[in-house]
Amino acid sequence: MSTKAGQKDAAVAAERIRLAAIRLFRERGYHGTSMRDLATAVQLESASLYYHYPSKHDLLFALFQGIMDDLFDGIRGAIADGGDIQQRLCAAVRFHVGFHVLRRDEAFISHSELRALNPAQRAVIVEKRDLYQGAWCDLLRAGVANGCFDVSDVPVTANAILMMCSGVSDWFVSNGRLSGDQIVEKYEELVLRMVQRPRERDPRR
Repeated sequence: MSTKAGQKDAAVAAERIRLAAIRLFRERGYHGTSMRDLATAVQLESASLYYHYPSKHDLLFALFQGIMDDLFDGIRGAIADGGDIQQRLCAAVRFHVGFHVLRRDEAFISHSELRALNPAQRAVIVEKRDLYQGAWCDLLRAGVANGCFDVSDVPVTANAILMMCSGVSDWFVSNGRLSGDQIVEKYEELVLRMVQRPRERDPRR
């Protein structure tokens, strides 16, 4: 087997393990899933599983790393097209809510299993999470600076927006009353209401 073919097979196997881990960690929890369970799910010997991920902790950490990297790359791409600050904030909301609609299981794991990481791993993920929240703070500060947003505490507001938008992964179902696109539109409206400067009242009323 050529080196390239071997690398491709290894990448395919690693992805199968990753997808199985996402499903099992969501269904059973991290502590309720063993490496043997994962090996059975992907029809591999346990020894082969350890070739790709030396431990279950390493597998969980790799999941978190992928999620946070995809979030950060995603928001940078979402706001890169420009537009005014309101359009960029809406683009960020569309990306974030869309991510939590389409990748519900991964989002759920990122909320529920952070405590399962060891302290060093957790510190890395928390730093990435802080950088991601920082990108939202930058958007809000830019809106405040140009008079578009009325936000008294930027970090608190950014955290409130993220908590609200991330919660979609806990309750959204694809066959529910609203589609994913409709949910995204409603969250855009909610976030704008949170941050926009109130309109001046009509003195005739």
